[in-house]
Amino acid sequence: MPKYSTLRTAVDNGVATIYLDRPEKRNALSTELFEEMTDALRSWRTDDSVAAVVVTGNEKFFSAGLDLETMNWATEADRLRWYDATYYGYLELLEYPKPTIAAVAGPTFGGGCDIAVFCDIRIASPDAKFGFPQVRFGLTPFVDPLMRIIGESQAKLLVLTGRRIDAQEALRIGLIDEISPEGQLLDAARKMADEIASTGVGTVVRCTEMLRRSSAMDPMAAYVYGHVQYRDVHWNTAVKERVDAAREAVSARASKEDA
Repeated sequence: MPKYSTLRTAVDNGVATIYLDRPEKRNALSTELFEEMTDALRSWRTDDSVAAVVVTGNEKFFSAGLDLETMNWATEADRLRWYDATYYGYLELLEYPKPTIAAVAGPTFGGGCDIAVFCDIRIASPDAKFGFPQVRFGLTPFVDPLMRIIGESQAKLLVLTGRRIDAQEALRIGLIDEISPEGQLLDAARKMADEIASTGVGTVVRCTEMLRRSSAMDPMAAYVYGHVQYRDVHWNTAVKERVDAAREAVSARASKEDA
């Protein structure tokens, strides 16, 4: 596993974890961080030992947002490298074939909030704070997929004002899916990731793809697409083994009840 300078990675029992690791900067986002995050995610794309990915910081902060020093470009090449790093970093999350879980604590601002939004599921600690303060510098956040998650009206409030909200408000508007108990953020994210991984990599990938694509289809196309996915998983040997085991368990239980 590669050694990175701005993050750490781990893989355990079907779950990969990315730890943003710039504590001296409260995990502010740099060109290198985006490049390393993209590299880590790509390394697990076709790794059958990984079914889900958790992206986190630590129990005090997820990310304070953009590292302003990053924008102090020495050359135009540095500027273009930043644009490429952010473009491909967010795109990797947007198109990732396996479910991603953002586990966030404390400041989750600007580009850090964007990273959380681009993940499939968001779990926060009770002290998490969210917002897009970069608009006060004249910079823009991503409005999509934010609008799809919290709706146009709430997205307008966050994006146009740059206001910050706490975990309870984030839960109320649907920006996050769950608040973890105090000090148990990573455990909660890991438990959810373990649940996902237990269904099997092949099924997880197909379900993630359906959830991502079906909303852009008309109802009939979405139905046909979903049925094709359902049909195709039956060719998976692991799925057949699970179905057979379940059938045997049901038969055994029925036999005991009849006895």
